[in-house]
Amino acid sequence: MHPIQNVVLAALWAVAAWRLPSAVRGAKQRSVWIAFASIAAANTLAHPAVKSLLNEVTGINNLATLTSNLAGILGFSAFVQFVVSVARPRAIRSSRRLLAACGFVGAFALVLLFAITPRPRNVDNFFEAYTGRPLGTAFCCVFLSYVGVSTVIATCLFTGYSRHAADPWLRAGLRLLGTGTAVGTLYTIFCAARMLTRLAHQPFVTNDHTAAAVAHIIQDTAIALIVVGNSLPACGVLRRNLSDRRTLRRLRPLWSALTDAVPDVILEAPVPRCPRIRLLRQIIEIHDAMLILACYVPPRLRQQAHSRAAQVLQDEEGRTALAQALWLRAACETKRAGIEPSAYSVDEPTAHPEHLAFDFDFEVARLQRLCDAFNSPTGEAFARKHRPDMHDA
Repeated sequence: MHPIQNVVLAALWAVAAWRLPSAVRGAKQRSVWIAFASIAAANTLAHPAVKSLLNEVTGINNLATLTSNLAGILGFSAFVQFVVSVARPRAIRSSRRLLAACGFVGAFALVLLFAITPRPRNVDNFFEAYTGRPLGTAFCCVFLSYVGVSTVIATCLFTGYSRHAADPWLRAGLRLLGTGTAVGTLYTIFCAARMLTRLAHQPFVTNDHTAAAVAHIIQDTAIALIVVGNSLPACGVLRRNLSDRRTLRRLRPLWSALTDAVPDVILEAPVPRCPRIRLLRQIIEIHDAMLILACYVPPRLRQQAHSRAAQVLQDEEGRTALAQALWLRAACETKRAGIEPSAYSVDEPTAHPEHLAFDFDFEVARLQRLCDAFNSPTGEAFARKHRPDMHDA
């Protein structure tokens, strides 16, 4: 077995192991785990050492070839089911019944043809040894036809769904998956053409050694593209989780200061593990605290905050964030001192729900600017300077 094939086999088992926890937790991910585990098992059974051991232990010539192809049919059935669940979720039930029926028919045909094909001895390559013979050709045709139809369906669905995927990592992953299944279709066409020319006793475009090498290259390329395409969306999720964790740490000082002044805004529900949900919760608690603290800021102090921000910064976004940070610092001091809210304070929008609803990244960036301004020396100086004014209010 070529070293590249060993690498591909290891990658298949790695993906199967990686997908196992999610398959245990939810049925939706089970089909993709079955697909990769079955294809990995099929390639393992095709390994010379495993193939030889199974044939010798059972005493059935070339049994490893049959079990490998049966595992392949199971894997491609599950793979198509996974594609349908992603691209056509409404067709899951009907497709599951159809795929089960087709898989059963294909498996039955393989077992029947294997049983009636004369196999006087074990061979290293069943395809090479038995193509050119009617029963051996029929056996290979059943498997190649099933794989070919499955990869054509998967290619069409992946390609169509990738056009509508908003996430760039998901879109790239779907395109790679579609490319991998298209290469898989090419593999079945190449093998079928070679098999039929041998059955017709016609010369193929290359000699047997070169054709076998090309077939292995196409097969390994298809599997590699599918493995990488399946992993790319997860890389996007990992990247987003890391970004959300960084944002959580960056907003933590602002959140701590505001919730220390207004502890009642902290939600009672348990803190979730998902970084995006934790970040959303942190943003909600920050906004709730800002709305309460706005009542502790008289209009005069608010105007002084805007004037001071205009002296320090020129750009509008930075000036707005600094002004808000200045009066928030002062409001926190007032709230901690136990002073009642100002009866004459006016409401000022401290949150932008339209951005929070429709542009999450915009709101995160705005709060990051606010956090930087809140913890700046200008903010600390403003809070110290205007503490008497707050007491007077």
